[in-house]
Amino acid sequence: MDDPYWFGQIAAANALSDIYAMGAAPKTALNLVCFSLKKFDIAVLKEIIRGGADKIREAGVSLLGGHSVDDEEIKYGLSVTGVVHPRRVILNQGALPGDVLILTKPLGTGILNTGIKGKVLSEGSIRKLVGIMAQLNRKASEAMLSVNTHAGTDVTGFGLVGHLKEMIGESIGVEMFKNKIPYFTEAVDLVKSGFVPGGLYRNRDFYKGYVVSEAEDFFYDIIFDPQTSGGLLFAVAPEDLPVFEKNAADLGVDYWVIGKFLSGPKGKIILNP
Repeated sequence: MDDPYWFGQIAAANALSDIYAMGAAPKTALNLVCFSLKKFDIAVLKEIIRGGADKIREAGVSLLGGHSVDDEEIKYGLSVTGVVHPRRVILNQGALPGDVLILTKPLGTGILNTGIKGKVLSEGSIRKLVGIMAQLNRKASEAMLSVNTHAGTDVTGFGLVGHLKEMIGESIGVEMFKNKIPYFTEAVDLVKSGFVPGGLYRNRDFYKGYVVSEAEDFFYDIIFDPQTSGGLLFAVAPEDLPVFEKNAADLGVDYWVIGKFLSGPKGKIILNP
């Protein structure tokens, strides 16, 4: 992300997401910065910090300070502390057979970010991508907590498959439906043109043995795509789905029911049409 202000917003949203994914309310944050005043103008750093501060303010979080390191490669993030009742913590395991699988942001940020690096993505597509990456998972977490959620996580660098594998472990299985999986439409042509991040290949090499699919098509690629500030991924009891749908609509939360958990085959992710 070349724009330092948006870089700061996305990094902050990404850091806050871990707290939201566990059903907690973030309360405090510390800035963590790597930056070289010899290599970059301090105005760049100010914009990064401003972007992060605006997102922190939006989350209702108190910024307590931060730490900085002299480094020629720019890095920025947050150390976030949140609170949650011990009995209400959402863990990444605990889904039950029959639970529905819900995702709250489209896939493809890794592919589109590679397109940005290759300077082939339009300004309109970049604006749409940036807006979604900078979007807090705050309301999605509220919707998740409004029903009986058995397990949850957020989708980041390990891709949809990597984080879903954490959810099922070797205890249960899961079935996903290609026609239900949300994605950035620009990703289709980018994949055809070879704009695929290295992380996608690494994820696929590591997790492909757990995936059952009749075809290695576009959907087979995008489920391995490493996400930046992705959505929440969680398991909801099927009888609670109507209530969740109403609450999500009231909160203005986008969501997609992309699959269901199964009693078996254990440890396997089935990708169906």
